[in-house]
Amino acid sequence: MTKDTATPLDENTRRYYLDVMGIQCWQSLDSQQVSDAGADPIVEHGNRGEGNSIESNSIDSNRDVAAVSWTQLEESIHQCDKCVLHKTRKQALVGRGNQSAELMFVVLSPSARDDGNGIICSDAVNDLFSKMLAAIDINIDDVYISSLLKCAVPANHTISPKEIRSCDDHLKQQIQLIRPRLLVVLGETAVRCLLQKNLSIDDFRAMNPGLGNLGQQYLFESIPVFISYSPEELLQQVEDKRKAWSDLQQLQKIINDSSQ
Repeated sequence: MTKDTATPLDENTRRYYLDVMGIQCWQSLDSQQVSDAGADPIVEHGNRGEGNSIESNSIDSNRDVAAVSWTQLEESIHQCDKCVLHKTRKQALVGRGNQSAELMFVVLSPSARDDGNGIICSDAVNDLFSKMLAAIDINIDDVYISSLLKCAVPANHTISPKEIRSCDDHLKQQIQLIRPRLLVVLGETAVRCLLQKNLSIDDFRAMNPGLGNLGQQYLFESIPVFISYSPEELLQQVEDKRKAWSDLQQLQKIINDSSQ
């Protein structure tokens, strides 16, 4: 994976980014336990820091989808009215970034700020996300960032299986067009919705590629899935930043190993 890398950072710049993320540089992370004990509340109670919840009905995500062009996909997303979220949005957001990226990131949905700004992962989330990626020598413009739901979710809204199912085809079509080598899913609710498993994010993280579980890792549309915290979560749950940095280091190792 060579095309998703930025100019390598010097050590002072790297330490600056880690300091911005709230991570002390002197502490070694090599022996950090990746899967922490204890599970979060089940998904009906909402994801930490995201303010949304999801009904627990099972969702069929194994359907084939028709191949489309980017123009057709963007038009379909912008005009979509398949669920109630289209009534409260200002605009549906397709995604952003390199449409030939080898790394594709997926968050749960645009935020209310994103809905107003017209770009996913905007403002403070963009600043933190950019610095997180830069810390492992990746330029945010070289990856593709999308979301499971293409419309912002109102506060205290319970996400329904129909809403997920309505956007599921759009995400699958994006994956078909981009053909990434790795799908990086960010946030507990997003990964629960995508993989249809009611686990804590740390249980999901324990199955990340490169952690000795190559025969058990998660796949979506035949693409290996890597799981971590969303920047939105990290802005509100700062205690998770160290574990997120451990994930970033593992992600960098996967990228470096695949480019050799």
